[in-house]
Amino acid sequence: MTDSQLPRYEIFIVERPGRPPTYAGSVHASDDELAMLNARDVFARRPDCHGLWAFRAETISSRTADEALSAFEETEPAPRERYLVFGKLGHKGVPTFLGAVEASDPDEAVGRGRSLYGQDVVLWWVAPERCRLATAAEDAGPMFEPAKGKPFRDQAFYPVETLMRQLRRARTHKQERS
Repeated sequence: MTDSQLPRYEIFIVERPGRPPTYAGSVHASDDELAMLNARDVFARRPDCHGLWAFRAETISSRTADEALSAFEETEPAPRERYLVFGKLGHKGVPTFLGAVEASDPDEAVGRGRSLYGQDVVLWWVAPERCRLATAAEDAGPMFEPAKGKPFRDQAFYPVETLMRQLRRARTHKQERS
C-alpha cells in the first residue's frame, strides 16, 4: 500500500437468508467499519440485500484451476484454522461461497476445497474465517433500510454516448441546412 492508496476490501453480498454470498466487487476504505459502510452504499442499493461480507484483499488467496491441480506440499504440522472457500464456476461468473474447510495454509485449503466442492471451478479464492467482516442479522434493518430508498441506476441508464451522437448529428444537420 502506498501513501495515496487506501486498503482494498473484496465485498460479497448475501441477497436472501440461506443463499450463498456472491462476489459484488471491491471498495477502498481506511478501516473495517468504513469498508462496510462503503460496501453498503455501493452494492446494497436494492432491497434484496440481506447481508454483506468483506475481506481485506490481502487476506484472500487466489488460485486458478491449473494452479489448484498442483499438489500442495505437506510440511511440518501447522496450526489448523477454518478457511472459507469461494469458487468462480464459469468464465463469465463471479466467485460464490462454496463452503468451509479446515486447513493449515491457503494451498491446503484450495486442495481440500477442490476435493470437496468439485473440479469445475475456474478460479478459487480462500480466506481465513477470522478475517471475515460480516453484518449481523439483527443489524439488517438499520444497515440496509437507508439504502432502500435510493434508486439504483445501472450505467446503461445514462446513455451519454448515444445522446452526444444525436446532438452532433442534429448540429451537423442544422449546419448543412444553413
